[in-house]
Amino acid sequence: MLTAVQNAFVVVGSISISLLVVALLNRLWPISHRKMINDVTGWQLGVLGTTYGVILGFMLSTVWSEFRNAELNVSLEAASVLNIYHISAALPAPKNEIMRDLARQYGDVVVNEEWPAMRRSMEPHMGGAIIAKMWKELYEEKATQDGVSNIVDHLMTAMSNLSERRNQRELQRRTELPGLLWVLLILGGVATVFSSCLLGTDTKWLHYCQVLAFTFVVSVALAAIADLAKPFEGSVAVSPASFEHVVTAMHGGTF
Repeated sequence: MLTAVQNAFVVVGSISISLLVVALLNRLWPISHRKMINDVTGWQLGVLGTTYGVILGFMLSTVWSEFRNAELNVSLEAASVLNIYHISAALPAPKNEIMRDLARQYGDVVVNEEWPAMRRSMEPHMGGAIIAKMWKELYEEKATQDGVSNIVDHLMTAMSNLSERRNQRELQRRTELPGLLWVLLILGGVATVFSSCLLGTDTKWLHYCQVLAFTFVVSVALAAIADLAKPFEGSVAVSPASFEHVVTAMHGGTF
């Protein structure tokens, strides 16, 4: 995904191109001639603008909802790690310290290695090996004593939650908008903006301002959709703050 500076260049570039199109039309196709088809062009722009606005709003709402779901899933994953850390204290020694140390390692790896990897579209596989070790330790600790068995059962539930949330995070990282939707969004935006450029009006500066505002809204909305569609990349990304708080707590800080 693009950075904030790159997104700004895209928006500025889109506006510059649309204004250049208006200037070329004013030179090659006189305003007096274009005014004669304003009724047709205005009707076309109304239909296109309404249809495209609905599509754009729906897509923006959808990717924002998915982005919020990704944030919530990260918070629940962090909470699962903290639950494992606290419950493991009731295990017999030395297994309690082994499990708590693995929980700390998982938090450290997610914050310091996996999150930067996800920002660069790389596979965040480091934490998976730690989860495998945690499962191995739990299976080894499976005991016949009621007290210990209950603790292990609680830990297995927390581990299941952690594995589920991790898998969900990986799925959200990999999910992309279908190419057909991007074709619809981009071509629809081009067609709608171009229709606004075709309008003929004697007040040139007002027409330029209208096209500028229209292009700005469309390009910014498309940039927002592109960023939100990849919740762990780009200028707008899910923060690891939940994991950072948990890591602080597990290393002896306050939560």
